[in-house]
Amino acid sequence: MYHAKKIGVFISHIFGTYQQGVCQGIIDKALEYGYTAEIFTSLDGENLGAYEAGEESILRIPNYDSFDGIIFASDTYISSELKQKILRKLQTLSCPIVEIAVADNHFPTVSLENNSMAGEMATHFLTVHHASRVCYLGCQTEAAFSALRENYYKEALAKAGKTPGEHDIYKCSYDIDSVNEALAFFCQDGTPEAIVCYNDRLALLFLTAALTAGYRIPEDIAITGCDDTPEGHSTAPMLTTVSFPVYELGAQAATNLLTLLRRKDLPFSTVLSAKPIIYNSCGCRTLANKNSVFYMRELSSRIEALENSILGSVNMSSSLQYAADIDDCMDLLEQFVRQIEHCREFYLCLYSDWDSISSHILALTNNEATVADTDTILLKFALKNGKRLPECSYRKKNLLPGYIYDDSDCAYIYVPLFFENKKFGYIALAYDDNRIDYHFRLVQWQMNINQMLQSICEAKRTGMLVSRLEDIYMKDALTGLYNKHGYNHFEEPLLNRAILEHLPLTAFLIDMDGLKKINDTYGHSEGDFAIQVLGQAIESTSNEGDVCARFSGDEFYMLTAGLSEKGAKNRVEAIESYLDNYNRLSAKKYPVSCSCGYASALPSRDFTSEQIQELFAAADKKMYEEKSRHHAMR
Repeated sequence: MYHAKKIGVFISHIFGTYQQGVCQGIIDKALEYGYTAEIFTSLDGENLGAYEAGEESILRIPNYDSFDGIIFASDTYISSELKQKILRKLQTLSCPIVEIAVADNHFPTVSLENNSMAGEMATHFLTVHHASRVCYLGCQTEAAFSALRENYYKEALAKAGKTPGEHDIYKCSYDIDSVNEALAFFCQDGTPEAIVCYNDRLALLFLTAALTAGYRIPEDIAITGCDDTPEGHSTAPMLTTVSFPVYELGAQAATNLLTLLRRKDLPFSTVLSAKPIIYNSCGCRTLANKNSVFYMRELSSRIEALENSILGSVNMSSSLQYAADIDDCMDLLEQFVRQIEHCREFYLCLYSDWDSISSHILALTNNEATVADTDTILLKFALKNGKRLPECSYRKKNLLPGYIYDDSDCAYIYVPLFFENKKFGYIALAYDDNRIDYHFRLVQWQMNINQMLQSICEAKRTGMLVSRLEDIYMKDALTGLYNKHGYNHFEEPLLNRAILEHLPLTAFLIDMDGLKKINDTYGHSEGDFAIQVLGQAIESTSNEGDVCARFSGDEFYMLTAGLSEKGAKNRVEAIESYLDNYNRLSAKKYPVSCSCGYASALPSRDFTSEQIQELFAAADKKMYEEKSRHHAMR
């Protein structure tokens, strides 16, 4: 049974190691207390151009009234604009909110303090290894955090009665040339005994630069990192670093939120502290260094996975590129969804207005806008435990249909679907045993799905415009019947059907009576109106497949297949009856009437368009005979 008690989580870039660790901690701790998590994630700030304008659609997905509380991982948002929009929305809610942030927090906060560990690392070198010169390698691209760690490094030196030398502090970028410059800078006053690096990434680059320059690590230069990355475990020597307890951070955020839900007191700020992890690069010998062959195998596997991810994304993109039908696209999508590792459930949900057309295009194509039910969601694609489920519509009270929730204990991840400002809906997915395994490949897939939905919308829009152009080219603007182009286009198919099915062809020629008098007496606008009335009479009495046309003036052409002599006569009577009924109800000062003539033939296999024109000529002759009788009766 799906938990009625829910925690909402707003976090960006869920494919990141930090984000997945935080979310996993939240999910596990929430489940301990009978809550489930609904995670809303975005991809803001990744220089995606106009595409990223729709990131704010993440705010449209949740049903905020369903949450008992919310966790906001505000520091994960690169885009301050999206972060502020989410913040403003959360500030309108009445439920408890806990924020995961280091600074600039607005709700009770849980934060991870690992900057002071730079001082701990410096102290370790000074006291354990008795280093006389300890340097600090900072980071230009993450200057704010780097400066904090640099200050702790300086404080550690000050406590030992030391001050950094002129060539003991350097800031570089994540570039090997920049790191080589840092090594040369430090060595201007002799070889430094130890380097405290801003993080593991810089430490590994510095290790590469030092080894390339012929230095031994840690015998000549000892180094430490920070944030405990997997790459640091695979070096020789293994990298001494600082823990990065992101799982514990998420679990603590959930614990604090549950404390608020129980209406217990909670300090505004809760700080988790990192701890040093002593391996070998600092000069300690805590573990045997790993054989590099294992790292090479791991690296080869990662490269292979990356290549497969790129090729899979290209395959997916090319497969979906030309599919214009949404149902065909869902069938194509299925084969790719089944490739997502450890994915237990995958749903593609569309808003009722996902393929709506702009009012400008509707006006151009003479179409009327339909009012979308914004409380209705279409579950267009569903795959649960390897089984494809039928599509259905449901109310937005829940983010998935009730029958899916009924037997589920999953924590769902929600990702918005959009293209620029066009909001399509969202993806919901869950993993086996609630173990998050969201790979970066899914970001590429999300883009492909967005592009697919946009292409379908574009195809719909283009189709309407093409249809309108065809109407302009093939239809008479005054009556809506075919013009000469339209008649010529449909004449041959009708003739072929008549030949194939042994049906008689009947050509009708219909001419309005007294049009000149209407124009002269009441004006040409009234004459045009009378022509429209006759056109409506012809169209309303025709059958599907008949070709009804007005080339110009007040003459109308109609070609039919399958009418008997009696049927042809009934057709003329039906047109005349329509006009008689109109005249009885009309307030116009003039009647609308017409004269009709027709001619029929059973076409042989060699029947041609010229012979059809002969039928019209015969019908024209009969029409003038009819017109003469009408004139004589007046």
